[in-house]
Amino acid sequence: MIRISPLVQRLATIAALVGTLSAFSQAGGIGGTGAPQGGIGGTGVTAIGVIQRFGSIYVNGREYLLSAQTHYWVDGRPAHMEALHRGQDVFVDAWTQGANHTARSVRVQHALIGVVQKAWADGRQLRILGQDVTLSARASARLQQLEQGGLRPGMELAISAGSPAPGTWVATRARVVHQQPGHKAPFLIRGVLHRIARHAIALDNRLFVWTGAAAPTSLVGQYVVARGYYRSGHPVATSLRAAAGLQDAKRRILMAGYLRATARGWRFEGEPLTRGGERLAISTRRPVFLAIRREAPDRFVIVSETPHVRMMTYGLHSDRDTHRERPSRPVVDRPALAHHAVAHPRIARPDVARPQTALLRALSLPPLMR
Repeated sequence: MIRISPLVQRLATIAALVGTLSAFSQAGGIGGTGAPQGGIGGTGVTAIGVIQRFGSIYVNGREYLLSAQTHYWVDGRPAHMEALHRGQDVFVDAWTQGANHTARSVRVQHALIGVVQKAWADGRQLRILGQDVTLSARASARLQQLEQGGLRPGMELAISAGSPAPGTWVATRARVVHQQPGHKAPFLIRGVLHRIARHAIALDNRLFVWTGAAAPTSLVGQYVVARGYYRSGHPVATSLRAAAGLQDAKRRILMAGYLRATARGWRFEGEPLTRGGERLAISTRRPVFLAIRREAPDRFVIVSETPHVRMMTYGLHSDRDTHRERPSRPVVDRPALAHHAVAHPRIARPDVARPQTALLRALSLPPLMR
């Protein structure tokens, strides 16, 4: 009979447990994040807004913890935590447990990426892809600080912004992509898709040349992202995809942004919102904070609203500004270990009286030798 030592048995048990946990993580993960549905007894929540501050990240005044299982995306492409910056428009899929909110995924969605067609002398007004953009004071100051000579035509910018009306944007962040874009500089634009033709698409108030494959008609009326490149100075769209929005959200939604008033009621990024027959006392020219409950796949009910909010400071307890552009790794305060002094008593050597040598010899010698 072969005997297995207790150490080998313990190692085998640990290996089996690790395999079980790994399989559970893969089976229960959402989108490959490894986070179980509902957040281990928690509830799902979706946050839509801008990154206000870093600790983990703050969106709409709430802190969302970033863990090792959090996934990051920029314009639909996988990214890293270092790609996050203050002022970016984000879609956060999170779960809550008690007072903690932990992000499963953070998706950065730029509003515009393209070449500046026109720049006004005040340094805050510009035109990209036929869209009129107003930079916030913070975004304008940062751009002036980073770029000697400031805003000028020909620069290629990535814009994070909200849209109070078709063709109009208010930017919370602007980043230079290329100083001198090449012949096929890329572009990106976000908006409601109104029409698809064989060689053209209508996006909000702008018509773009379309050279991509046949786009699904199901995207018409949805909030989409169109990408392409400049050809001879003109934007040519080559791809379309649905933008992350309310259709991807959880049952609880906390969002800050611009609403649009239409003949069929209020809409946020193309999605209709209801308020139980009550009229909203808000303006389409200023951002609003909304708590929304999703009651059906296509029914979003406004629970409460706060009009005229400031995107970068709403909900924060103070106006302190860390000025950090990227999240830093959390610093763990390690308590100082108290080194207790150990008393080592001194052991005194016994005082042994040594007898005289002559006397010892007298006592130890045999009689015949005395």
